[in-house]
Amino acid sequence: MGKTRVILIEDDSITAFAVRKMLENLGYAVIEVFTSAEDALDKIPSLAPDIIIMDITLKGEMDGIEAAGIINKHHGTPIIYLTGNTNYDTIHKARETTKSYGYLLKPVRGIDLHWTINTALKRHQLENSP
Repeated sequence: MGKTRVILIEDDSITAFAVRKMLENLGYAVIEVFTSAEDALDKIPSLAPDIIIMDITLKGEMDGIEAAGIINKHHGTPIIYLTGNTNYDTIHKARETTKSYGYLLKPVRGIDLHWTINTALKRHQLENSP
């Protein structure tokens, strides 16, 4: 079995760099980093990631919550939200309108990243096994 394939969707270049390095140091294969939901949605089918880590607040026409709804409907890839926003309404909207497998608050710690990914993948596997 190969490395877990991760797509990171984060519009802040410093955060994206830091999270990518953490993921790679933890043994994950970061197959692509996107700065907008629109760019990522076009590529998800061909990249076939095992998991997506996505900022809730993204630049562009679409935020992470809207993108997650599309991913949930068309791809089924597990999503972990990454956010610096602890606003109750935003977190509540994300939780109530999309299926996600966890939330990571910025700044992210490697151990939190690792265990959230592991838990998300296990939950996804259990939910989708016969």
